[in-house]
Amino acid sequence: MKRTLDERIRLRLIRFGKKNIFCRTLVIPAIALNTLVFHVSAYIGGNGKRISMLVMTGILFVAYSSFSFPIFISGSGSSDDFVIDEESMGLSLAKETELQPDAMELLDDIDVINDEEFLEEAHGLGVADKYDAGEILDSTDTRGDTSDTDGHEDIDLSNVTFSKDDWRLILINKSHSIPDDYEFPFGTIKTMKGNMQCDERIIDDLLDMLKAAKEDGINLLICSPYRDEEYQVMLFERKITKYMNRGMSYMEAYKLASQTVTVPGASEHQIGLALDIVCDTYVELDEGFGDTEAGIWLAENSYKYGFILRYPKDKEYITCIEYEPWHFRYVGIEAATVITKENLTLEEFWEEL
Repeated sequence: MKRTLDERIRLRLIRFGKKNIFCRTLVIPAIALNTLVFHVSAYIGGNGKRISMLVMTGILFVAYSSFSFPIFISGSGSSDDFVIDEESMGLSLAKETELQPDAMELLDDIDVINDEEFLEEAHGLGVADKYDAGEILDSTDTRGDTSDTDGHEDIDLSNVTFSKDDWRLILINKSHSIPDDYEFPFGTIKTMKGNMQCDERIIDDLLDMLKAAKEDGINLLICSPYRDEEYQVMLFERKITKYMNRGMSYMEAYKLASQTVTVPGASEHQIGLALDIVCDTYVELDEGFGDTEAGIWLAENSYKYGFILRYPKDKEYITCIEYEPWHFRYVGIEAATVITKENLTLEEFWEEL
């Protein structure tokens, strides 16, 4: 049988080692090297196409790295040598400015709602309407004087139990979106401005609160009661656009916008349980409302009628929403009493259930 070149070389090395005792230590590595060389050669011979592709890929990578965008590169290749030759390219680059989103002034809802372009887009949605408490009370005269305008300040909570399944306590935020199958009965209050809608089950307590405030000399205005998803999407996207016009990236704008406008699908306005409330002497949706007589009255008395200040001051790290002294959420009189008197957020109350 004819021996291969590999076998012939190996036999010669063995014979050489037998004849030369002092060279035997060199023969073993030589045999191993011979075997390795022939095995590598055989592998290359059997995988020529695959290896050729790898070699070509490497060549193209080197070529691309060396010659890509040569007009931008000059010098020896150090990091200091990579410059943009504006004159030769006919470019005029804007000076970079470092943005600090956390230090930027937050836009309030009113900054968007009063925008002419937004109002034009939202035509027919009633986004700028403010429903006067006097008009609301006049339009619901069937309630007469039987309502309990003193609220339920002395309610007995000793035998009250709370459940996460209670519709009044549903938690809606960035981590708890509105369930796909969530439904609620629409309630409508007719006013001169048009129809104000919310969850039908909160209307009686809402009217009691409006009447009590009126008796204390405060005329409240309700804006943004029920909002559908179309409105919420429009408001959120518009605020992102305003931030981006200030030079922010999309993600930076999204982060800031979500601090003052709840993400669509995570807004309590969409389930008819949240109301933005101001007064006839202060109509702005900003922190200043909290220092007004109406803002103070609501913070101190709304719980008697089942409402809580949803996004209180110094609780932003829990709610993930900036302080909104105008935003009130219905949770029922019992829960509102506990939440208000124990200085809790709905998130904190909910975690204890």
